[in-house]
Amino acid sequence: MTATPQVTRATLRSPIFDGVEGAIVDRLLGQSATRVMAADELVLDEQQEADRFFILHAGSVKVFYRSPEGVQVVVKLFRAPAVFGEMECLTEIRYVEAVHTLEKSIIVVVPKAALLEALRLSHALSLNLLKDVAARLCIAAQNERSLTFHPLETRLANLFLTYIEFYGLPAEDGILIRIPLTQTDLANAIGTVRRSITRVLQGWQRDGIVIRRQGRYVVRDSTKLARVSDPELLRIGYRLGVPLRPHGAADR
Repeated sequence: MTATPQVTRATLRSPIFDGVEGAIVDRLLGQSATRVMAADELVLDEQQEADRFFILHAGSVKVFYRSPEGVQVVVKLFRAPAVFGEMECLTEIRYVEAVHTLEKSIIVVVPKAALLEALRLSHALSLNLLKDVAARLCIAAQNERSLTFHPLETRLANLFLTYIEFYGLPAEDGILIRIPLTQTDLANAIGTVRRSITRVLQGWQRDGIVIRRQGRYVVRDSTKLARVSDPELLRIGYRLGVPLRPHGAADR
């Protein structure tokens, strides 16, 4: 991580501070540090001491659990604006999840004491954070259910649809997912082995659903992809201020 100019109340755009007194926001940010992180950097790891709260000001991250063998099971994707790390700060336990940048990101690192002071002083901040935690808990609960009951192809389709929403760019032959993804990345994300992902992707390629080009996937037929997804499952991608939506909900 390298230092970057401090984020201030004037430049911060985060619904977590809606209705919060300006003096409280200023004091919290004044005790915080702003960091710029490159893609593919570890922000925090499981079992580290939870002494900081994080505000994702720009960019995006993945939230995951790591097995003893190193497999990463992705439970959420956050795109700015978002926050994380408050759960452990409030419960006095070590971080239970790991967070990794997916692209260049700007993150405000808030000391635990500064967060707790702001929550004591501001009912608005406490309510905003409670709503945000509840939304992310709903996503985590549904993702846990998906890992238990959904077939691999459905889980992979849901993951692709989230990547399309967050990172999709129009291309001549479909929708380009602009961040690079390997089959190992996809296997780790849904808690399976690479050969199972290979088998599903080969079938999708035969059906004209996806192709891979220069290390990135192009979804050629998102309608077919949606048919093998679970339209009622909440998307694991999340941004503050954006209502929770299942995969089958029409984008606004």
